[in-house]
Amino acid sequence: MLLGLWGCLTEPDCFDTSTNRVAFGFYNAANSLVDVEIDSIAISGLPQLLIPTPKTLRQIALPINPAETDVTITLYFGNVPQTVSLRYQLQTEVVSQDCGALAYIADLNVTESTFENITILNNRLATNAGINVKITLE
Repeated sequence: MLLGLWGCLTEPDCFDTSTNRVAFGFYNAANSLVDVEIDSIAISGLPQLLIPTPKTLRQIALPINPAETDVTITLYFGNVPQTVSLRYQLQTEVVSQDCGALAYIADLNVTESTFENITILNNRLATNAGINVKITLE
């Protein structure tokens, strides 16, 4: 039994946590997540607006194109648009010979924004990364 357990512990971890979704979280000045109402979302490269359901949310994960290196996202709060432009790059990591290579979106940074207080919390997109972009609303 110990030999079987040892074999499991020496195998590489092939879990794929890569994603093309950037997670946004909306915070108040006290650093707590707050509800916001978003009517629609425009993402550069997508021909149609996204309508979130439900419209009231605290965080949202939005798709970005891994074949590009930047994206502009416009969130419509009623008739008030707020825009954030992000730059990123695709990085390939070889996990092991058995697992092969995995591609991750990394080096996420804000290049332009109409939000007054925006911070990158995690610059690598992963299913277990939590919130990538923190937007503090006043």
